[in-house]
This record gives sequence, structure tokens and C-alpha cells, in this order.
Amino acid sequence: MSSSQPILHERSWLAFLLLLAGSGAAFAAPLPSASPYVNTANAPWVWPVQAAREQTNAANVSLEILPNQTVDVGAKISFGVTARKRGYLILVDVDAEGRMSQIFPTPELLAQTDGRDINLVRPGVEFVIPTPATRQRGFEYVVAPPTGAALMVAILSERRVQLLDLPDLPRKLQGQAEALSYLSTWTSELRVPDDGSGKLVTNNWSFDVKPYSIK
Repeated sequence: MSSSQPILHERSWLAFLLLLAGSGAAFAAPLPSASPYVNTANAPWVWPVQAAREQTNAANVSLEILPNQTVDVGAKISFGVTARKRGYLILVDVDAEGRMSQIFPTPELLAQTDGRDINLVRPGVEFVIPTPATRQRGFEYVVAPPTGAALMVAILSERRVQLLDLPDLPRKLQGQAEALSYLSTWTSELRVPDDGSGKLVTNNWSFDVKPYSIK
């Protein structure tokens, strides 16, 4: 196996060291209409910051940034996630400039594996990213600019979801409560393919948000 080359994700502070191959992934689809985030360019940026912890984290998902929440540019880091319920994990970064991007799993990572359970979290078992299997494939997280205060979000989906078509943010999310409120409102509008029928159905989501700082 040849060594992988760094790929810089334009909308993330992370550089991915990956190998590329073919993929198939479960996608969450937005509703075709009536979404509060359609045509937001001219809409007031307002939503209620009222999502209670028990409402947004029924699976009791917990995210840790390892080794700590203050990191240096160029450092390699990892993430530890636990949950009370089984689910499929997605990590979303909101960088210091307010840009939001999915950092796990990535299309590149899904392309080089069968992908189906690559982001499956089991109850009470810590899920560490990158996993040993993805490390063997040269997949690592290397901190990159911009520096400053940002947020990392763990999203746990009850149904199998591996990629989110994240919306553009009209402005930067301010803090954990606002990020939880925004993401819980946005995901409530998503529909996920049912594994049996293939029909788009509603889904249950849980969240944990951790602030971090890049220096």
C-alpha cells in the first residue's frame, strides 16, 4: 500500500491524510419545501436558543477532543465519543471563521472502505477517531488555520447516515447553546432513507458540542 498524501479540506481546519477509492454512503436529505433554511440570504438570522439538553441529547452522546481542547497548528489530534444508545456518528466542525464542515466520515474515507458501519457507535463503548483501521490507511487529523475559538459537534443519528449536506451559515454560531439550537432545528427538517423500504422518513438525532481553541 502506498503512503497517502495530505488533502486539505477547504472548509475545515483539518488536513486529511487519505487514500482514495470507490464508495456508497447513506445521505440525509432536506425536505423539498417548507425548510426554515431555504433562501436564507435575505431572511433575518433568528432562531430560538431554547433546545434543552434532554431534548437534543436523548442518546447521551459525549464528545472529547484529545489530548485537550486547546491545540496548536500542526498538531495531530483525535476524538473520543461515547453514547447510551446505538447510533451513527457524524463530526461537524465550526471553525474560527464560522465555516461549518463535516470532518467524519468524509467521502474520501467512505470511498476506500465498504463504509456501511464505519461510523457506528455502540452503547457504552468509546469510539475513538481515527480508528485503528483508518489509521492503518493513513487517515489522521492535523490541525490547520484559522486560529481562534471554534466548535466541534458530535451528531448521533438513530438511523444510518454518513453524509450531511450542511447549509451555509449566514453568520458565525455563537457558543454551544446557539449551535445546539441551530443544528437541532435544521436536522428536524431532514429525511433519511429507511433501510427496509427506501422511503424517506423522520429520524432521531442527538448532539454534543465542545468549544476548542487553535493557537
